[in-house]
Amino acid sequence: MIKTIRAKIVWTFAVLVVLNLTSSYWAIYNFYGIATAVSTIIRENYQSVLAAENMMKSLERQDNALLVASEGEMPATDESLTENQDLFRKWTENRDLFYYWYDQAVRSVSLPNQEPLRDSIQASYRQYMSLGDSMGARIKQGAFEGAKDYYYQRVRPVSNELRNLCFRLNEINQVGLYNAIPQTHSLANQTAFGSLIASIVSLILSIIATAWLIRSFITPAEQLTDRVKQIGAGKVDLKIDVLSDDEIGQLSREFNKMTERLRQYDEMNIDKILSEKNKSEVIVDSIADGLIMTDASLLVIHVNKVVADLFGLDEVESIGKPLSEVVPDARLLGLITAAATARRPQQEQAVSFLQFERHGGTLYFRPKLTTLRDRDGHLNGVLTLLQDITQFKELDRMKSEFIATVSHEFRTPVTSINMSVDILNQEILGPLTERQKELVTSAKEDCYRLTKLARELLQLAKIESGRIQLHEEELHLGEVVASSVRSLLLQFQEKNVRLVVDVPQDLPPLRADEQQISWVITNLVTNALKYTPSGGTVTVSGLRHDDGLCLEVRDTGVGIPREFLGKVFDKFVQVKQTSDTTPGSVGLGLAIAKEIVEMYGGHIWVESEVDKGSTFAFVLPVRTAAAMNVPSGGAA
Repeated sequence: MIKTIRAKIVWTFAVLVVLNLTSSYWAIYNFYGIATAVSTIIRENYQSVLAAENMMKSLERQDNALLVASEGEMPATDESLTENQDLFRKWTENRDLFYYWYDQAVRSVSLPNQEPLRDSIQASYRQYMSLGDSMGARIKQGAFEGAKDYYYQRVRPVSNELRNLCFRLNEINQVGLYNAIPQTHSLANQTAFGSLIASIVSLILSIIATAWLIRSFITPAEQLTDRVKQIGAGKVDLKIDVLSDDEIGQLSREFNKMTERLRQYDEMNIDKILSEKNKSEVIVDSIADGLIMTDASLLVIHVNKVVADLFGLDEVESIGKPLSEVVPDARLLGLITAAATARRPQQEQAVSFLQFERHGGTLYFRPKLTTLRDRDGHLNGVLTLLQDITQFKELDRMKSEFIATVSHEFRTPVTSINMSVDILNQEILGPLTERQKELVTSAKEDCYRLTKLARELLQLAKIESGRIQLHEEELHLGEVVASSVRSLLLQFQEKNVRLVVDVPQDLPPLRADEQQISWVITNLVTNALKYTPSGGTVTVSGLRHDDGLCLEVRDTGVGIPREFLGKVFDKFVQVKQTSDTTPGSVGLGLAIAKEIVEMYGGHIWVESEVDKGSTFAFVLPVRTAAAMNVPSGGAA
């Protein structure tokens, strides 16, 4: 038994589809039969008609060849012999054509009276060929007068008889074509009548199936909708009749359970409601993070103890006051106001953390704002959660100091090792074997990588701590790009990768530290070269942007998988191919580039598609000489 709506719909439409397919198949099958029958009749009879006409043409040309050949005169000259040879060649060609078309007539499916006629044509043509050969022998001997008489007395009667036989074959097949018309009409009428009956039956069954579906689904749904409207109007004591075991029946049972719970909730007394309210407030106050709840007019609904201690507030007195009177911090007030006035929910906050000085120490909070809206999208309130990240910021500071200390101490022994390797490589202490030279070269490369790692760790630590010293000056982007890629030209030539630089000269100047900006450009171009195969292209382009100057580095390399696009600028993240076995990087280059760009108030991003290449781009604002940006990861 069919119980679910899905099964009812599937079976109903399955029946309709089967009916339509059956009706369509019946019509297609019969019309295909008509087409096949008509095509067969026309093809076979037309082939016989065409064969008869071409046999008559071939016979006519053979007669003409014999008659013309008999007009020659004695003595025969070379020219007359050539003409006779040409006539006999035409005689032979038309003989072959006659046999070809006779064979075509035999191959076609013949009418009942065609077989004796074709045998007569074959016998007559053999007689005709025999007489034609005899006449040709007389012509070759020069007896032209005798050959002409022989033609009219012997050959011509046989030719006329053969021509009449071919004409009769043509006429029989034309009559056969004409007689096939009523048969075709009868078959077409039968097919049309059968298709009409099948369509009517299919239509009737479709109507029956549709009526059954409406009675099984639409009518109960309408009754359920009417009862739901009554319950929505406040009649929570109503019960919905369960008429089936399908989804509508299940929905009816769930609605009955819902109305029972609504009735119980409606009977709940005020003490229970207050008890639940107190429980909610205790839960909110026990949260270790700060919490501020405001309504659509930015009036405070609730603040917990963490926020009250942070701003020196009284929790009870703050309720009902405007947010601007409760929250003295302009940054937090701006975030909540922006969230309340935004038309769409914000995906991420513009400020990653807020810094407060309280009780002789520094506190860090990450703001997270959630807007509460009704079904129509109207704002009901804003929930602001201040997550305490002071401990994590302290750990991050200790980590940065540790990395800076370790990296600084790391450089001295690495430098000593590097000098020792250079002394060995120069063979100052004695000659080296080939195996020893390989080991020294490998050690030299490892020293270079360790030195590079220490330098990157120190630079990252300086940037994160804000202790980096910047020498700002007026820079032209084209000149910085040219000086940055100049040292890489040899590497591009060795790898057979084309480098294209397209930076207009009329771009406005910007104020920045040339060494830092050059480091970012060099890092992006080096990465593009590393992941671009031989024969590829790396393009460095500069252009104006709404936020300042934009530099793009495009390559035709292997690309970056989509799942890594959001992680490439994180520290110690590398996207390596399975075939990439070259060491020497720990994933700090792009992280440092991001820190440098954001230090100047810019932003950096990447667009990539696997096997089609990547585009790294960053935008720097055009600043005046008095403008200075504070290096920070968030709001201070």
